[in-house]
Amino acid sequence: MSIDANTQLPELSVVIPTVGRETLIPTVKSLLAADGADRMEVIVAGAVGDGPVGAELRELCAAHSAIRHLPVQFEKGDSSEKKNAGWRAASADYVAFLDDDVEVASDWPVRVLEAFAQPGTTYISGPGLVPPRVDLFARLAGIVLASPATGYVAWRYRHGASALVPVKWSKIIGCNMAFRRLLLEEMNGFDPGFWPGEEMIAAYQAEQRGHQLKFYSPAWVYHYPRQSLVRFCRQIIGYGSTRIRLLRAGVEFEPTTLIPAAGVFALVMGLIGACFSRVLAVGLLGAMALYALAALGIGIWMALESRQSRDLLCALLVPVVHVCYGIAGWWEIIRPNHDFSISRRE
Repeated sequence: MSIDANTQLPELSVVIPTVGRETLIPTVKSLLAADGADRMEVIVAGAVGDGPVGAELRELCAAHSAIRHLPVQFEKGDSSEKKNAGWRAASADYVAFLDDDVEVASDWPVRVLEAFAQPGTTYISGPGLVPPRVDLFARLAGIVLASPATGYVAWRYRHGASALVPVKWSKIIGCNMAFRRLLLEEMNGFDPGFWPGEEMIAAYQAEQRGHQLKFYSPAWVYHYPRQSLVRFCRQIIGYGSTRIRLLRAGVEFEPTTLIPAAGVFALVMGLIGACFSRVLAVGLLGAMALYALAALGIGIWMALESRQSRDLLCALLVPVVHVCYGIAGWWEIIRPNHDFSISRRE
């Protein structure tokens, strides 16, 4: 279905902030192929360049009048500012934001509009699922984020109830979210001084204004996980540092988010103590053994759920998640506001 078929104003504007990665083109093409594509416009916000990605994007813009490219780039607050440039240029009453490395469900536009048709819905989010065709490491990276190892955050990476479910602001997922334009205007968009993680502070600010985040599982996207250990660690470190920034910004305190940082501190203290005390050394080994059993249990849980034995290996990434998240918390306290977001080179 071509999005040029309908000459009326779009019902949904989709903003894709980008750094010009190759994944941008499949993201746009998945929107073009989706049911309800004739009811939306697509705004790509970000400098793309003159390479193959830029050339293909220009071809898509020429072939589909409802695709626009805003070649913007900002020295500070780049992700926030691109989102702001996109929604301010939007024509529709509802504005969705997608990362440039997702592929939407075949009926995603319909589902997003369906959610906003429910009374009282002002902003929504949907899950980012692991695509079926990725290499083993990428699959395990996605599986561990959807596992009990990440606590309540895991819901953001899984299918859930088919109903529109009210949830806390902290359950928003930035790769797949949408707002009424009036709410964006009320908040003046995304704070350029708070990035990455600008969607989290925006969700909190919306809740403080009396707006309830709704999670709608049928409006899902495939979000491609990190495909190397280094990039996965960087992703988790970015999550952990963002949580400390949120606390510094005065958001509601959620004690569970500090457990990894406390665990890292306890591990370091235990290792130091074990050098001087056999009792502490034995206690540390016992605690580590229990932790390993818990990680193995999570791997077994996910393998049984997916009925794929290879998913058992996600147990190996459980300590990676916790250690990286915990270290990030301390790093952000000592050296605040370091940017761990993905660059074009990645």
